[in-house]
Amino acid sequence: MNGPQLNLSRWERQWIIPGIAALLVGVVIVIVSLAMVRDAPRTSSSPEPSASSPEPSAPTLDKATASTTTADRTKLMQALPVEVDPSTDDDAPDVVINRDIEAQRVEGFGAAMTHASAELLSSMPDEERAALLDELFSTEGPVRLSTLRIPIGASDFVSTDAFTFDDLEAGATDWELERFSLDPDRSAMIPMLQEVVAINPAVRLIASPWSPPAWLKTSGSLEGGRLLDEDRAYDTYAAYLMRFIEGYGDAGINIDLLTVQNEPQLRYPDGYPATDMPVWQQAKFIERLGPELDSAGLDTGILGFDHNWELNPADAASAPQGEDPAYQYPADLLRTPAAAWIDGIAFHCYYGNASAQTRLWEQFPDIEIWLTECSGSNAPNESAEKAFADTFSWQSTNLLINSLRNRAAGVLTWNLALDETGGPHRGGCETCTGVVTIATDGTVTRNAEYYVLAQAARYLPAGSFGVESRSDTPDLQHVAFVTPEGSQVLLVWNASGQARTISVGDEDRTITAELPAASLSTIMLDGTHLVN
Repeated sequence: MNGPQLNLSRWERQWIIPGIAALLVGVVIVIVSLAMVRDAPRTSSSPEPSASSPEPSAPTLDKATASTTTADRTKLMQALPVEVDPSTDDDAPDVVINRDIEAQRVEGFGAAMTHASAELLSSMPDEERAALLDELFSTEGPVRLSTLRIPIGASDFVSTDAFTFDDLEAGATDWELERFSLDPDRSAMIPMLQEVVAINPAVRLIASPWSPPAWLKTSGSLEGGRLLDEDRAYDTYAAYLMRFIEGYGDAGINIDLLTVQNEPQLRYPDGYPATDMPVWQQAKFIERLGPELDSAGLDTGILGFDHNWELNPADAASAPQGEDPAYQYPADLLRTPAAAWIDGIAFHCYYGNASAQTRLWEQFPDIEIWLTECSGSNAPNESAEKAFADTFSWQSTNLLINSLRNRAAGVLTWNLALDETGGPHRGGCETCTGVVTIATDGTVTRNAEYYVLAQAARYLPAGSFGVESRSDTPDLQHVAFVTPEGSQVLLVWNASGQARTISVGDEDRTITAELPAASLSTIMLDGTHLVN
């Protein structure tokens, strides 16, 4: 069979055929040259490898850093020396980290901007306030708080009489919310929040009401009673909370999360606003509020509950005769149809312990868990040294490490700032302390809460996730994370009365550090390869 005929034009015969011939000559020259290079003696200036030449250097170990704060205040966010060595089969670290077992995502750390806090901050000279807020909230600062909780209306920490945003004379109603006004928040609260948002636009805000307006309650009072069990009451209260969210949004302040009632099982408060909201009523209200938020295009999420890890016996005893005291309030709430609108559950620290968080998560593994309130305390006639030590020790272990080991996505203390008397406040807590104290002479004191939060918030940005840490050493409490950048972070409390050297290891490295007595330390191992 004849192959295809190659018909070339005159132009193609003139140029292509000579070009092919030239190409073939070039190929022959290259082949000959390569053969000559192959057979020629080496003349490179590079020396031959020899027995005395050094081996290639081992990869550089990751950089580790550590800081610590002690209960006796002798060390405050002080750097600790650490050593990093390759792990060996003979190592038996005091704390072992397993990055393959992941836990919750971290959302943030912070405190509450109560009206008391806002007023104290507002009273500071502008430059001093700006420096303090930058210190607390800047993403490059020493503390790096990223979350604030704010009251919707008055809490117990106000300098005025209790209020809501639609207060009326006795017997009056305002079902259309024609008298709704955010004016009580315009003098200090909103301006202070605007300053924080200007420093850190990513700060997250959680809003919580202590009470609906009195005319929406069975008691006709801000103090005690329940939300009226009427359709128009549910609809009006939902509209009231949405007005608050929208009004704050107009001021450039986005409300990320909302709890529908602070401490819903506290029926008899001590002189400040509160509301009894049983499980069935919170569920009923959320079923109204959730769709309204959605239809309005508001992206504010809902946190249920917002009360203690376990039911306080005094609150259980105050339950109306014949009613369930609701020992499992969060779980009961999540078993109702309202769960479709609930993004997470909020806890306080004033009764029980953080293991309640894990028990809830085991039943509802998709729910986000927050610790939204936990105040420090300064008892009457107690020295500043003892108040710091007691609050620092308790919050380091219970508020911080235990709540994080038990699936908390966010951890908040209570007041961001109070004065030297623990105020201003009307009723409620007589011994509460703030993250900072702003004295009447302008002096700013950084309290135990400041350092507890800083030891975590400075090193754990939003998006970090928990990993397993384990130890057989009883004096060490600990929790481990991996940051979005891949760094590994361990928070560890040395409960011992003396300094001790500990080793922290994973499959690759062992870190050694000496922890002071009664100290909260943060050990950070850089290394982007740690990301799973």
